[in-house]
Amino acid sequence: MMDASEFGDAAAMLYEAAAIPEMWPAAIARLSQLAGCEGGLLFSHSPHGTNWMSSDSIRPLVQRFIDDGWMQRNTRMQGLLAHCGTGFVGDHDVFSDAEMAEMPVYRDFLVPNGFGWAAATHVRSATGDHIILSLERRYDRGPIGGREIALLDGIRPHLARAAVLAAKLHMQRAQVSLDSFEQAGSPAALIDGTGNVMAMNPRFAALQGPIIIRARDKIALDDKRADALLRQALANLAQDRLGDTRSIPVPGKDQGAACIIHVLPIRRQARDIFSRAQAMLVVTTSDRELMIEASLLCELYDLTRAEAAVANRILDGLSVNEIAVAHRVSRETVRSQLKKVLAKTACQSQADFIRSLAPLAKRPAASSGSTGAPPAG
Repeated sequence: MMDASEFGDAAAMLYEAAAIPEMWPAAIARLSQLAGCEGGLLFSHSPHGTNWMSSDSIRPLVQRFIDDGWMQRNTRMQGLLAHCGTGFVGDHDVFSDAEMAEMPVYRDFLVPNGFGWAAATHVRSATGDHIILSLERRYDRGPIGGREIALLDGIRPHLARAAVLAAKLHMQRAQVSLDSFEQAGSPAALIDGTGNVMAMNPRFAALQGPIIIRARDKIALDDKRADALLRQALANLAQDRLGDTRSIPVPGKDQGAACIIHVLPIRRQARDIFSRAQAMLVVTTSDRELMIEASLLCELYDLTRAEAAVANRILDGLSVNEIAVAHRVSRETVRSQLKKVLAKTACQSQADFIRSLAPLAKRPAASSGSTGAPPAG
C-alpha cells in the first residue's frame, strides 16, 4: 500500500495544481502512477462547455479521442458515471466482458490503441460543474483491482477540495483583471462561451443603452448590426480565424455617446479546466483610447514572459534587430518569439498585430537605459 509520504505527496500536488493550473498534468500523472496506470484525463463539464486536461503521456490519445467525436458518444463514461457514488469505479464494476466487447468505444478506439481499462470518479463542484477524473491503464496489464481502487478512494476527498479551491482561485484572478480595467477607467466584463456575463466591474454594470443584459445574464447590443458582429465574434473565439472582427463599433443612440466593444479571447482557458470564461469584453468610447497596460492584454493571450516582452517592444515601435540588441539575444530568437506572438493573437503579420493591439494598449514612457533581457520562454 502507499506509505504516508507518498499519500502526502499526491495530495499536495493536487492542491498545488489548484493554485497553479499548469501543474495539473503532473498531478494527474502522479495519481496514474500510484494506480499502475499509463496516464489520466481530468475534465470539467457544465452547460457552458467542457474543458479538459490530461497527463502528458496520453495527451495525443485524448486529443484523437476528442477530435474523432468519441467524447460525445462515450457510453463507457456514461456507464461509469452512472455508478460513481462517492468513490472510484473500474470497468468490471459496470460492464461485463461481453458488454465491453460490443461497445464501440472499447472495440473501435480504446483496445485498438492499446487501452481499455480505467478507474474513474465523479465530483460535483459547488458551482454545479461535473468534475470527472479517469485514469487509463494499458489493456495488456489487466483491469484495475480493488487495492488500487481503495488507494484512489483515499485520495478522492483531496481531489474534490482541490477542484473547489481551483474554481474559487480562478474567479479571484478574474476579478483582479476586471479591477485593473476599472482603475484604468474602462468598463469590462467576463463572458462565457454562450454569451453570458460571468462577472463585471462597476463601470460595466453602470452602462445603459447600447449594452443590454437580458434574462440569464445574456449580453446583447441594442444596435442590430453591432449585435450580429458580437455574436459572430463570440462564436469564432475558438477558431482564431484571420480577419475576424473583434473590435466592434456601436453607434450612439438618442444623443448617447458611441462606443467600441473589444472582444479579447482568454487564452489561458486551455491550461485551467475550471475556467468558464472564454473572453473579456472591454468598452471604450469613440473619443477615448483604452488606457490599460499591454502586459494585461498579453496575459489574456497566454504569452510567456519573453513573448510578452517582445510584444511590448513591437508596440513601442522597435524592429526585430533593435529588440535583439535590447534583449541581448539573437535575431532568430526574437523572430521565433514574434512568430509565437502572432500565432497566439491570430495576427497574420507584425503590421496586423500593431493595428490590432496598439489602440488597446497604454504605452509607458520609453526608457533609453532599459536593455535587460527578458526571461527565457
